[in-house]
Amino acid sequence: MKRNKLFFILLVAVVSSAGDLSYASQASLDASVTPGRGSVGQPLSYTLTISGIDPAAVRITLPEKKVVYPDKNNGTKSDKKNDKKDSGAGEKSSEEFVPLYIISSASRDDSETNGIKQVNIKILLSYFRPGSHTLPEIKIAGADGVYIGYKIPVVTIEETNKEGTLEEIEPPVSLSGNYTRIIWIVAALLLAAAAAVAVHRYLKKRKKPAEPVIPPLPPIEIFLNEVEALRLRELIMEGKINEYVFDISIIFRRYLSSMLMFDAAEMTTDEIASKIKKYMPKEIYSICGEMIINNMRLWDFSKFAEFAPSTELLIDNLDATVTAAKKISAMSAAAENQENDRGENGTLRV
Repeated sequence: MKRNKLFFILLVAVVSSAGDLSYASQASLDASVTPGRGSVGQPLSYTLTISGIDPAAVRITLPEKKVVYPDKNNGTKSDKKNDKKDSGAGEKSSEEFVPLYIISSASRDDSETNGIKQVNIKILLSYFRPGSHTLPEIKIAGADGVYIGYKIPVVTIEETNKEGTLEEIEPPVSLSGNYTRIIWIVAALLLAAAAAVAVHRYLKKRKKPAEPVIPPLPPIEIFLNEVEALRLRELIMEGKINEYVFDISIIFRRYLSSMLMFDAAEMTTDEIASKIKKYMPKEIYSICGEMIINNMRLWDFSKFAEFAPSTELLIDNLDATVTAAKKISAMSAAAENQENDRGENGTLRV
């Protein structure tokens, strides 16, 4: 019984080890650095390609961006972030301020080629001390937590100035050349300032083009437009007498106010009759005075006496009102032109 149990345990161990060997035979970890030989401070590209392993089955710890200094005691490197200086320790020498290497970035990219899953890790770093250096190890662990090793590349860093020769110092710039450049700069600034002042004065003096003045519509045009807009003739034909009487009374009173020297909007017919007899020129009053009053009387009868004039009478009233307005406008314009044509002595110019 014990012998069978021991055999079963050995069989499981052999199968498990065979599975691990098979898994390991399919895996491939290839690390490289470009370039393999460089100079102090030169950027290096450190890549590690992992293939044949399911990315989900491994745990990869990428190095952080950091500055690493060599340990002054045993020559190993130390991380600047974790390197704390004791309170009683002395100051560092100038050489100790030079780092061993600096990691600028670290990235990971998962891909698949011909059905084989692949993980590409790329690290950018620079070494600042000459010699042969083993690159920092990238921590890779399996699902069981056991770290997987690989061959870590070695890079050779050469000094940029092995002989330690001093570079030649450029001779001082000639002072005369400096003075010449200063003079040219000052002259250019003065010219630019003068040009800016000239442009400013030109723009200030330049007159803006006058905006076109749109003359206002003459009162007769406004009146005729309102007659059309209010559809006074249509109101008469539709039997809307009150609307017609109200509208024609308002717009005609407004027309008289714009043509004569009084406000007829709130006046009664009798008050308007008195005003036009006083302010309207005799030539115009003799032709249009009675016509105006008769038309307005008809509007009063229609509003206050419940008088319903016929359609024909209202059409005649509208035509007479429009005719009177046109005559007032035409005769006023003719009188104004005649007044403008008179000479200084009051005679008519021919």
